[in-house]
Amino acid sequence: MALKLGVGLFTGQIPASSGRTFNQEYRTILELTKLTETAGLDAAWVSEHHFAEDGYLPSLVVMMAAMAAVTERIELGTGVILAPFHDPIRLAEDFAVCDQISGGRTICGLGVGWREEEFREFGIQVSSRPRRLTELVEVLRLAWGEERFSYSGRHYNYEGVSVTPKPQRTPPILLGGFVDPAVKRAGRIGDGYISSRASLERVAECFQMAGAERAAAGHSSPPVVGVLQNGFVTEDPERDWPVVRAGAGHQLGTYSGWREGTDVPGTPLRVIPPDEDSLRPSLAYGTPDEVTAYLEPLVDVLSAYPESHLVVRHHYPGMDNEPAAESIALFAKEVAPRLRERAARR
Repeated sequence: MALKLGVGLFTGQIPASSGRTFNQEYRTILELTKLTETAGLDAAWVSEHHFAEDGYLPSLVVMMAAMAAVTERIELGTGVILAPFHDPIRLAEDFAVCDQISGGRTICGLGVGWREEEFREFGIQVSSRPRRLTELVEVLRLAWGEERFSYSGRHYNYEGVSVTPKPQRTPPILLGGFVDPAVKRAGRIGDGYISSRASLERVAECFQMAGAERAAAGHSSPPVVGVLQNGFVTEDPERDWPVVRAGAGHQLGTYSGWREGTDVPGTPLRVIPPDEDSLRPSLAYGTPDEVTAYLEPLVDVLSAYPESHLVVRHHYPGMDNEPAAESIALFAKEVAPRLRERAARR
């Protein structure tokens, strides 16, 4: 096991001003996924939301099946599927089929969700999130590991059911989340924990917390850990900054608009992009040397674990495939070897 370098998150978002179509966007995702493999990287990751005006990917396993069809080696992960909105048996079946298509390359990243409109439209109580996630994980493990099983929970109940086919490889289950209870839950019931980028101190603290909870639950192996990091590699940072700023600003501004509650029914979403002074330092952005230097401290934290994932985003809403392809190629050629070498020395 070692540090695995992935590309993502692919979110499929199209700002209204971009003029792109979803067919173009999805083809771009598949082209960049193929490049991820041919460039020698390790994984591609997708992310889920629903009822988004910009078309944020609502159907991750379908997209992963398409990604599996154009690749042969890289892993394909969800970062994350919003567990409360999925029937456990149907999700187990979808993942099993996708894993068979891919030849055993899927990773099941799950989260509880947080956006109020999604819970409102699906008719699910926000307060039920933790229990729904826990039950879904329990059912997934039974569905993938038992020929026939019964399950009695608060939200899901099954009697003598069988899921066929089974996945070729049981997908590792990584749980996301930001607050301590979510991190502890990942250690307790998941195979690992995946985090959006926070301070190095917080990332290390979360990994340690997940590891301690995993050990307390009786697991002998440490957790798989991962970090999602926005980035972009370029030989000319000033030339490419406007397009990255616009795309990353839309991505992060959409999240801010949702958190501010601007996505009420019948009201257009108000995107609230971060100011440039806070946006640029949050990205692993710049020349290969600059991006390497930015990511090295994070690699040091990740490399303390036998299996870890660093997932770097290169493609942003509204961006054509050429800039993202150039960034991925530069990352694979000039950044990845140095990060892998550093990780191997830990």
